[in-house]
Amino acid sequence: MQFDEGAWVALGFAIFVILVWKKAGAALREMLDARADKIRNELEQAEALRKEAKAQLDSFKSLKKEAEEEAKAIIANANSAAKRIRENASAKAEENIARREAQAAEKIKASETAMVNEIKAKTAQLAAQAAREIITDKLDEKTALKLIDQSVEQIAAHK
Repeated sequence: MQFDEGAWVALGFAIFVILVWKKAGAALREMLDARADKIRNELEQAEALRKEAKAQLDSFKSLKKEAEEEAKAIIANANSAAKRIRENASAKAEENIARREAQAAEKIKASETAMVNEIKAKTAQLAAQAAREIITDKLDEKTALKLIDQSVEQIAAHK
């Protein structure tokens, strides 16, 4: 069985394409595997951040609950003190009641304001950190996609 020149050229070209495909395929697989590992690591980091944020939120919720209980205790104490004062004195007792209720309300308001501000600050910090990571991920992904497109175009050009 004899091969003519066209058959030898076709065979040589097929071998060339197979060799190029093995090299380019391996490089492409390595690049995609590296990208997958990077994405997996970033997802793990995001999950850790989510868990940390949830823990912080739970902590803030427990702090809020404690503050509410403390506020209820303050109000209960103020009400019982007001009742004793009402029983013992008339005009002066009414002044003391008003003053203690105002103080309790101010303490509650100050506690709530401080807690809300702390929650807002932590939320803003976590949102900024998450946004920074998302933006970083998007920029890297575009670069990776551009490199993949260029590789595919080069492979197509060699065929």
